[in-house]
Amino acid sequence: MQYEDLYRRIAQIIFSCGPDGARMLIVQAELFADEDGGQYQFDYIDEKGEPDWFEPDARAIGDLTVALKAFQQYFVDNDMTQGQPVWTHCTITVDVEQEAISIDVQ
Repeated sequence: MQYEDLYRRIAQIIFSCGPDGARMLIVQAELFADEDGGQYQFDYIDEKGEPDWFEPDARAIGDLTVALKAFQQYFVDNDMTQGQPVWTHCTITVDVEQEAISIDVQ
């Protein structure tokens, strides 16, 4: 899968599980090294600009984990780690109004 396809897939998963009326969706993710999942925090900004959190269903979390693991593997396969261990934490921001996504890996 190409870099843009992975970005698009991650955005699609988060957008589909976010609450109605959300202007911004923010996910803090930590992927476990054993490749068996991760830990997530799901937040959003509503139509009034107020922050809140949401809890997606287990399928969305599973799909997101698979997509993020593929994104992580893309970094390894394309030598984007600069000799360092691959990232395990990221912040994903989906701007619903602008139809934009950013992923900040740490």
